[in-house]
Amino acid sequence: MASGAHERAQRGVEDGWICVGALSGAHGVRGDVRLKSFTEDPEAIFAYPALHKGAGGTKISLKRLRADKDGFIARIDGVTNREDAQAMKSTKLYVPREAFALEDEDEFYLADLIGLNACDTQGKTVGFVRAVENFGSDDLLELVLEKPLPGLGRFAFIPFRKIYVPTVDLKAETITIAFDVWVETQVSERDGDDNEGVEKTGENL
Repeated sequence: MASGAHERAQRGVEDGWICVGALSGAHGVRGDVRLKSFTEDPEAIFAYPALHKGAGGTKISLKRLRADKDGFIARIDGVTNREDAQAMKSTKLYVPREAFALEDEDEFYLADLIGLNACDTQGKTVGFVRAVENFGSDDLLELVLEKPLPGLGRFAFIPFRKIYVPTVDLKAETITIAFDVWVETQVSERDGDDNEGVEKTGENL
């Protein structure tokens, strides 16, 4: 079973560093590269004074040439031929965590939640945060559970609301989940679906 640290690395969140983009190969013969941006505003990746090849890796200077269907065509200082550009394919680009300035020490980014241990309100570990998703309404914390739940399995999607997530402690690397409250909502929804199915079956008799 994967660990929180493994998930952070897989999703480009490493201690003190955040992945903001990746190179996906060469474009043309002059050393231009294809770039995928992971920032909320894709253009924002060009605003950082320096990008790093990997967490804490070598600095590179990136120049935007134009938008492309999968991101951007860009140029890297010192890369002048296709072979060198292609050799950088799959390179992830990072910036220091400090580049994302926050006004309040109690504030955090959703990416900071990935890998945190998830505890219930009694302090018992129930799993860890695998990802933060959004399918159109609430932000959802995807948890990998210590033990699978009957009918729900080993993964849980917890709405990132105060009622379900009362506290976040980045220093302790833990997040508190009102797990029993959330489980009750899942049981209620499942019972409602079952009752609806019974009613429809009765109508067909």
